[in-house]
Amino acid sequence: MRTNSKAEMQEITKKIIDLAGKTDVEVMIWKSNFSLTRYAENYIHQNVNDTSYQILMRPIIGKKTATTSTNRIDDESLKETLLAAIETTKLQKDNDKLLPLPGKQQYRTVDNYRIETDYFSPMQRAEGVSKAVAICKKSGLEGAGIFSTNTTEAVIANSKGLFGYDISTKAEFSITAMKGAESGWREIIRKDATHIDTEDAARIACEKALKSAYPEELKPGKYTVVMEPAAVAEFVIFLLWKGFNGMDYLEGTTFLTEGLNKKVFSDKFSIYEDPFNPKIGSQPFDYEGMPVEPLILVEKGSPKNFVTNRWIAQQAKVKNNGHAIPLPRQGAYPFGMRIENGDSSVDQMIKDTEKGVLVTHFHYSNLIDPIELLTTGMTRDGFFMIEKGEITKPLKNMRFTESVINVFSNIIEIGSTYEMAGAFFGGGFLVPAMKIENFNFSSGTEF
Repeated sequence: MRTNSKAEMQEITKKIIDLAGKTDVEVMIWKSNFSLTRYAENYIHQNVNDTSYQILMRPIIGKKTATTSTNRIDDESLKETLLAAIETTKLQKDNDKLLPLPGKQQYRTVDNYRIETDYFSPMQRAEGVSKAVAICKKSGLEGAGIFSTNTTEAVIANSKGLFGYDISTKAEFSITAMKGAESGWREIIRKDATHIDTEDAARIACEKALKSAYPEELKPGKYTVVMEPAAVAEFVIFLLWKGFNGMDYLEGTTFLTEGLNKKVFSDKFSIYEDPFNPKIGSQPFDYEGMPVEPLILVEKGSPKNFVTNRWIAQQAKVKNNGHAIPLPRQGAYPFGMRIENGDSSVDQMIKDTEKGVLVTHFHYSNLIDPIELLTTGMTRDGFFMIEKGEITKPLKNMRFTESVINVFSNIIEIGSTYEMAGAFFGGGFLVPAMKIENFNFSSGTEF
């Protein structure tokens, strides 16, 4: 394990708190050691490593607060940033939503760190990429993608004695196998980089690419869709952003305002805020320094909870469950979402489908309506027709326009296994594959 990392963070936060004197101050630090190998046309063309800091300082003076930041840890930069934060705070208007800083907290012990990832070398990443592109070459395809590792240390501390520290690792491998208009894709996300099988990822991507030659057009309309986990994750992120934020609940800008404890989704759909699941591994504290609590978000189609910070919980008259985002912005988001699995598989879903389509993942998805959770995006890197239980032909990519609520209301089958999957705009969730009916493809695309 990295030596003295926690001690270094304690030293930085003590310097800032001591400099603040009698002024209450909150300090957040993120230290990232990020390594990336990027490849295209079956060759590695970039290899980088960067260690960076982000330090946020938030003084409180009466009912006023403001935040300043720096990426430097020398004494002079820390002092200048703090003084700027104090002067900026004095210029603010009173904030009635501002609560006093919390005192010392107890946190659950979590195991988010893998030494194998922390010390995963450029040579190991290169070997993994080489194995993947060898399969691409053998298939007559070109491979492109990334192999990255990241060790992140997160800290929150304040002048009331609170101190929280977490160290986590993440490894990500993605590959797009292509030739002309043919393309196939696969992504793997793990805590432990040695658990990533780049050859298996390449075989899946190549198989999809080879099947995607000479795609045919699909007419816009509603179809039965078999979604692989990465495609499902694209809709989960919008539940994170605009579904279960307690501030949206209070302001009436989420379906949850009218839908709490009512049937909203399919009874097959249950989703949990599961931050301590060993495959997810969220940090044990939020950005107020409060302990994170697991939650049932949706149980058999009925929303049960929303996530809170201290002020939201106070206003909603519920117990705070510790999901604050950095203040002074008010809001709360789930940190580690997991969809309850079922008893099917992608192969079984295909076999059970008389007519439908298979989606590998979606690209450039975005939100249109925050209350209805209407979204749009495009298929990419593996879009196929299913007829009489078999994949019969590749399809040209399509744009969808569909509500997240409708997607999770029209579930036919759910896969029995999970995958950690990210969405186009980030996030990481434990999701199974799903089969959805009446999914709306609104138009074709130009790629």
